[in-house]
Formats: sequence, C-alpha cells, structure tokens
Amino acid sequence: MPRLFRNPSLFLLAVVTVSVAAAARSTAQSPLAPGRAVLNDQDTVPVYSDSQATAGQAVWGKACAECHETKDVTGADFRTKWAGQPVFTLFEQIRTTMPDGNPGSLPKDEYAAALAYILKLNGLTAGATPLATDSVALAGVKLVLPAAPPGL
Repeated sequence: MPRLFRNPSLFLLAVVTVSVAAAARSTAQSPLAPGRAVLNDQDTVPVYSDSQATAGQAVWGKACAECHETKDVTGADFRTKWAGQPVFTLFEQIRTTMPDGNPGSLPKDEYAAALAYILKLNGLTAGATPLATDSVALAGVKLVLPAAPPGL
C-alpha cells in the first residue's frame, strides 16, 4: 500500500490540495483584452465618465440584469458583432429594443449610462466627459473590441 494511503493526514492534505487547485483553475477567467473607442478611425478617445458608468451599473441592475448577464455584453458574440461599429449604432440598438418588455421607456441619459457601464466592462477607458446621446457625437466614434478569450 502506498505511503500516502497509510497516513490519513497525508491523504487528506493531498485531496484538499488537488481540490483547491482544480477549483481555482475552473473558476479563473482570462481577462478581457481592453477595448477602445476611436474617433474617425484614428485617435483613441474616452467616450464616457466614471460617474456615468457607475450610474449605468445601477441602471443595469434595475433594467438589464433581469434578462442579461454581464457576459452577454463582454463575450465573444458581443465583441464580434460590435467590433468596428459606431458607438451610436450600439446606443440606438439598446435604446430602441430594451428593456425587452418596454423598449424605449428609459430616459436617454439612462440608456447612455447603461452603455457607459457596458463600455467599462469591455475595458474602454473613462474620461472626464459623459457619453453623449446624440447621433452626431456618437456616429464618428467606432468600437475596437479585441476578441474575447475562449469560453466567454
């Protein structure tokens, strides 16, 4: 009989070590590569403020989280669909189709805040100015979203 099985303390230590290592490996997620917003396909620009993203987290909790998980707006499908698209297109998609049971029911600033939160989740850098809600300001800004790690 191997020495490990003859000593209950060593056996228990081995089981705990393997269990902890397996749990850590299965729950660890690869970090998302940060996204960015570019103006007129050239300069990286901040498009939302930290305070707006914080407000957006609250909007997410009351209007979005019932149907969506954050992985829905950070995963591979989301990043593939929205990479290279104008921020305005995403803003309008959210504004005209959400919340599911009552599209367009939130004030524009709440839609902008929710989008700011989504941009933050995708690693875009905040700036001093909140995300605008008009098409002219948002149409020239495109999302650059690197692919999500496998499994997201």
